[in-house]
Amino acid sequence: MAQYPQPYTTASPILVSYDFTDISNGTGYETYYLIESQDSVGKDHHLTPTQDYSNNAFIEQAGAGTKDYDYDLTEFIIPKTINGIVIISIAGVGLAGTVNATFTIELYRYDGSSETQIGSTITYTVGLTTSGNMLYFRMPVTNELIPAGEQLRLRVSFANATGQTVRYGIDPVGRTSGNFITTTSKIHVPYKLDN
Repeated sequence: MAQYPQPYTTASPILVSYDFTDISNGTGYETYYLIESQDSVGKDHHLTPTQDYSNNAFIEQAGAGTKDYDYDLTEFIIPKTINGIVIISIAGVGLAGTVNATFTIELYRYDGSSETQIGSTITYTVGLTTSGNMLYFRMPVTNELIPAGEQLRLRVSFANATGQTVRYGIDPVGRTSGNFITTTSKIHVPYKLDN
């Protein structure tokens, strides 16, 4: 039986498409959602690129106190460079009138044992109302390399100095709950396209 040579091609078997705005800026935004998981060991918090149901729809602080959670993305398989404005959107609500709550937002590169902060700490005090609030934060980050094997970590600290109850949403699907506008909170990360 005769064998025919395989045709030679230089075309890549993978087709990558980018938004024109991403190409013109040299940056591609990826969106990650805050989410909570639970297993036999307990609860954990993550960043996920998919809109799955969270174990709980929100984090609650009833009375005076602080909740401090780290939301980790899975380890990077290839290195990526964050360059541009990181956009963070948090859904919040107060359960009685207007309740002052202070959010502290930090972004880290995490290697499994130690953290390196990227960008500046954002601290914002807001009167969370019973009709719900959407909080929008901008964090400039310049050429921060996340090596393969490391993770991106978003830390959200949520302080309540009153005796009232306040909440922020952590459900990527956006289940309705009380007076939330949505229970979806997320982060948009700008990666350089040349990585």
